[in-house]
Amino acid sequence: MVLEQGNRLLTLRNLLGLSQAQLSQDTGISQAQISLMERGLRTLTPDAVAAICLATKTPATFFEQASLGLLEPLSFRKMASASGLAAVTARFGEIERVANALGKLVEFPMPQLPYADTDASVVDIEELAQATRSAIGLDQESPILNLTRALERKGVAVAPLGHAGEGLLTKHDGISRPSPHPSRPLITYVEGLSGDRLRFTKAHELGHIVLHSRRLQLDERVKEKEAHRFARALLIPITVLRECVDDSLSLNGFLKLKAQWGLSVQAIITHAYYAGRLSETRRKSLMVQLSYKGWRKEEPVTVRPEKPILLRQMLVRSFGKAPYMKASHALGVAPEFLRAWAPGAPDTAPVATTEAAVGSNVVPLFASRT
Repeated sequence: MVLEQGNRLLTLRNLLGLSQAQLSQDTGISQAQISLMERGLRTLTPDAVAAICLATKTPATFFEQASLGLLEPLSFRKMASASGLAAVTARFGEIERVANALGKLVEFPMPQLPYADTDASVVDIEELAQATRSAIGLDQESPILNLTRALERKGVAVAPLGHAGEGLLTKHDGISRPSPHPSRPLITYVEGLSGDRLRFTKAHELGHIVLHSRRLQLDERVKEKEAHRFARALLIPITVLRECVDDSLSLNGFLKLKAQWGLSVQAIITHAYYAGRLSETRRKSLMVQLSYKGWRKEEPVTVRPEKPILLRQMLVRSFGKAPYMKASHALGVAPEFLRAWAPGAPDTAPVATTEAAVGSNVVPLFASRT
C-alpha cells in the first residue's frame, strides 16, 4: 500500500511536470520526505495527501486508484530526456486507466481485432490490414472517411496526449501500448499537426497493436517499418493502389489521390514504390518535384483533423451532460486533464442540445436513453 501510494505520487509529479523541489515548495513538505514517500519508505499521511491535493488541484481519490498492472513498453522511440519520458509515460498511463474505467462503467464492448502471432511477411501485413478493415466495419476498397470514428465505434479509445508545441515526443506523433493482456486498446496522438499526418499516425499505432501485441521482442526498427507498411495498406488497400498508380501518374494525380484517400502524397508515393507500382527513377523524380515546390514540409490539399468523441460520450453517459467535475472525484483525476483528454462536453449542463447537426458525419456512439 505504501509503495503503491508512492508510485501514485511519482505519477502525479510527472503528470504535472514538477520536480521534487517544486512540489516541496508548493506543499511545504520537505524534498527529502517526498523522495522517501515516492520510494515507499515513508507513509503518505492524510495531512500530506491534503497538502499535495490542495497545491496541485488534484482530487484525493487520485491516490486510491490502482494501476492496470500493464508492464509492456509504449510504442515510441527513445526520448530526448528522462523527464520527457516520465511525462509521456504518466500521461499515457492515466489516459489508459481512465479509458478502461469508463469502458467498464458504460459496459462498452472490447474491440475484436486480428493479431499477428508469428513472423509477418509483407503479404501478411497487407492481409492483416485488410482483416482490420473488416474488424472495424469497413469494406475492402473504399476510402476511410473517418478513421478515428471507425476505431471508436468498435471500442478502440483515441485521445490527444498533448500539443505539438509542447515538444513531448521526439520524431514521433503518437503512442500506443501493444499488449497480450486484456485491456482496451488506446491510441494517443499529438494535436496541432495536419489531418493527413494524424490519420497516418493513428493507423501506424493501430499497426503496432495488431502486429506487435504478441510479438513484443521484435527489434524496434523492424516494428516501425512494419507499422508504417500496415498504415499505408490500411488507408489505401494494395488492390486499389495497383489500379490507380503507375509511372505515368503525375504529381497532380497524386494530389487527387490524397484528396480522395486522406493520405499524404509522400506516403502514397512510398506505398506505390514498395508495392512495385513506381520505379526507383520515378520515385526519385517525384520526390525532387516535391522538394522543388516546397511540398516536403507542407503539401497542398488540406485534410481536416479528426476529433475523437468516445471518451467524452462515455463521460456524459456516466456522469451527465456536464461531466468533468463529477467524474474527477470518481476517476481520481483533475478536471483539467479530463477536459484535455476527452474534450467537447460543457462545464455546465446546457438547456437543450443535439449530439450531431443534421448532415454531420459525427454520429452518437450510444443510443439515447428513453
